[in-house]
Amino acid sequence: MRIGAHVSAAGGFDGLIERADSLGVQAAQFFLSSPRTWRYRPIAAPKAGPVIESARQHGVERLVVHASYLINLGSSDPELVTKSSALLAAVMATSAEESLSAVVLHPGSHKGYGFTESLASWRMAVAPALSFASATTQLLLENTAGGGASMGRSIEELDQLLQLCERPGAVGVCIDTQHLFAAGYDLRDRVLADELAEELMSTFGSVSAVHLNDSATELGSAHDRHANLGEGEIGLDALMSFVHHEVFQSADLILEVPGAGNGPRVEDIALLKHALANS
Repeated sequence: MRIGAHVSAAGGFDGLIERADSLGVQAAQFFLSSPRTWRYRPIAAPKAGPVIESARQHGVERLVVHASYLINLGSSDPELVTKSSALLAAVMATSAEESLSAVVLHPGSHKGYGFTESLASWRMAVAPALSFASATTQLLLENTAGGGASMGRSIEELDQLLQLCERPGAVGVCIDTQHLFAAGYDLRDRVLADELAEELMSTFGSVSAVHLNDSATELGSAHDRHANLGEGEIGLDALMSFVHHEVFQSADLILEVPGAGNGPRVEDIALLKHALANS
C-alpha cells in the first residue's frame, strides 16, 4: 500500500508535487483541470522535465487524477452526456500522454431514468475515454454514496459498469470508505467488513485505489460527507481493520479528509502512518 492524499493543483504540477512532498506521501490525487467548469484547461507542466520524473524526485510514485464532478455519463440528457464524454476523454488523453497513474471517475447519476435503462448510453459515453486507458494509465470507477440516483452505489452496480468497459487491465475500481458506509455497508461490524472485503476480492481481484475517509453522516445516509480519520461514525479501528485485507495490498490509500478545512494535513498523514503500523 502507498499512502496518499488529495492535494490542490494551484501552481500546476510543480505546486501539487511540492504539497505532496511536504505531506510526505507516495501518491497524490488532484484535479487536472478546474472541476467547476466544462472548459478543459490542464494545469501547468513542471519546469524541470517530465511530470512523473519530477514527482519521483520528491518521493511521489503515483499521480492520480480525479475527474470533474460535472461529468455525468448516466444522464438521460444527450447534450450533458456528450459534454461529459468529451471532457472525460480529454482528461484521459492528457493523463496517458503524461504517464499519470490513473483517472478516478464518479460513474454518474441516472436522475430517476433507471440504472438498467442508462447502461447502453453509459457504455457508449465511456468508450472514447477508454481508447486512452492502459495498464499504466487506468480508468478507475469509484463507488458512490447512493444519493441522487447515483450509479455505482453497490458492488453489484460497480461490477456491471466495469463489465461494460471491456478493457481488462486498463480499467479498475476505487473504493471510497465513506461512500460504502453511506450506502449501507457497515464497516464497524468486523464480520460484515470481512465479508465485504472477500466480495471485493472475488469480484474485482484487487482494488487499485482507496479513498480512505471517515463519515460525517450515519450508516445508510446516502450523503457524501467526509470526516477526518477517527472523527466520524466509522472510527479509526474499523477503517484500519478493513484496509488491511489482501484486496487492498497494492492500493493507493488516498485521504480526502477535510483536515482543518483545506484538505489533508501533515498530522492526518502521520495519524494514518501510525495507525497502519500499529494495527
